[in-house]
Amino acid sequence: MKPASPEKNPQKEKIMAEEKTWFKDNLVETGPNSREIEFEIPATVVNSEYDKIVETFVRRARIPGFRVGRAPRDIVRRTFASEIRERLINNLVPRAVEESLRAHHLDPAVDPAIQNIRWEEGQAMTFRIRVELWPDFTLPDYKAIDVPHLPLEVKEEEIEKVLQELQQRSAEFIPVTGRGLLPGDFALIEVRARDLKTRKFWPTQKIQIEAGRPTNDPLLEANLTNLMPGETRTFTVDYPSDHANSALAGKKVENTVKILALKERKIPEINDDFARSLGNCDNLDQLKEKIRQELLEKKKEENRERILEMILEKLEAQISFALPEAAIEKESELLLKRWLSSNQGPRWSEAELEALEAEARRQAEKRLKDRLILEKIAQKEGFEVTESEVEEEIRSLARLNRLSFFELKERFEREGRLETVRHHLLLRKVVDFLIHQAL
Repeated sequence: MKPASPEKNPQKEKIMAEEKTWFKDNLVETGPNSREIEFEIPATVVNSEYDKIVETFVRRARIPGFRVGRAPRDIVRRTFASEIRERLINNLVPRAVEESLRAHHLDPAVDPAIQNIRWEEGQAMTFRIRVELWPDFTLPDYKAIDVPHLPLEVKEEEIEKVLQELQQRSAEFIPVTGRGLLPGDFALIEVRARDLKTRKFWPTQKIQIEAGRPTNDPLLEANLTNLMPGETRTFTVDYPSDHANSALAGKKVENTVKILALKERKIPEINDDFARSLGNCDNLDQLKEKIRQELLEKKKEENRERILEMILEKLEAQISFALPEAAIEKESELLLKRWLSSNQGPRWSEAELEALEAEARRQAEKRLKDRLILEKIAQKEGFEVTESEVEEEIRSLARLNRLSFFELKERFEREGRLETVRHHLLLRKVVDFLIHQAL
């Protein structure tokens, strides 16, 4: 785990600045993309920082029998030994790591693993870190990649499909009178069930169903058909002993169903009135043209993604490098968490989880390789992102999310996400460049 950021202490900064090197480090190359650095922070530096931390605790410590700031130093030191040690490590270790990485010109793929922190009062502090580095590689000729021209056309049947989807979403649900339930109707039903052996009723259920759906229980569907609102019907079910639901297996159950509410779907005609009801269109032709343009923009973006994918596949075929395992694991974990959190269905089986983990790893490797290639091209071409470009992107995101520019920018600054926006814009420039070169 990475220690917390070191506290700002002007006096400590002065002492450390006066020393040419306030810690010793020894770098060892443990592999093509891995390094280990051993650290020793001299006792003089550690003791100085330790004394300052103890003094801070003395001034603020609340210890029974003593007024605040009046407890003896030794008592404070013993009482808060673990907290003082933790703060000492947090104040010294991250800074030493940061300065060492900068001095050795190392850009870790993930936060370095800090190991074997050792320190006894009055002694030097020692520890080591393991650093996983991004691989270095040579770019092929990325300006001479040919990709096929992708057609950009919107067919009439695609427009009709969107119209039908809009038509279905615009349907109204009208209460049914004078007839019973028919396929396509929507009903709110009440189900009362009892075990005929024990004569005990189970809790009453209220269920909303769409009649005629293939997933409906056939026996329930049959007993609901033509049933009028307010009417009841009773039927019996003998469940086999091997029924999937153990609560029902081997039981004879009497069910009484009642329709509480019954509605039918009224679908509007696709005409000028329908177009006007959706807003921003005076007639059906305008609505169709609006749909055509939206589909065209969607196809342009899809074509752009397909072209980029073809370009990256051709580049990756000419490049070979190994990714840091820690980076793959971190990216895989992020993908897997996102997928699992978005799953609202049944729980995953062990086999499904294994397949999902394998797919997350495959996609993680692909994403990392793509990003490294794009970043390398950006560096070679000298692409940069200006502050005005970052602000314009934030303005665009603010409009999209109906937030003020200043509110969103302040949030990004607070959450440290401005660099993410800048990086996204940089990669977008590279993508635009590659697509322009390929077409």
